[in-house]
Amino acid sequence: MSAAMNTSTNHDLGTLARLVGCLDEHGFATLAGVKISTLNTWRKRGQGPNYALVGCNYLYPIEAVQQFITTKVRARSTIAPRHMMA
Repeated sequence: MSAAMNTSTNHDLGTLARLVGCLDEHGFATLAGVKISTLNTWRKRGQGPNYALVGCNYLYPIEAVQQFITTKVRARSTIAPRHMMA
């Protein structure tokens, strides 16, 4: 498959995935800032958000992605700022 056709297919899948309230694998990888291979590793280890395997496509429901992101929220440190010395 040519690179242009593959890009078009990925775009179509992303559009269709959003119609059913999901992100496709490429969309979620972009959002998470990781490679597709990282998503593969996460799935094998039971990490990352819940997903659906539809045919040969991994789809990530928006709600599952939101829950996953929520688990990554960290509290800001309460350490007092250093005072500037003259």
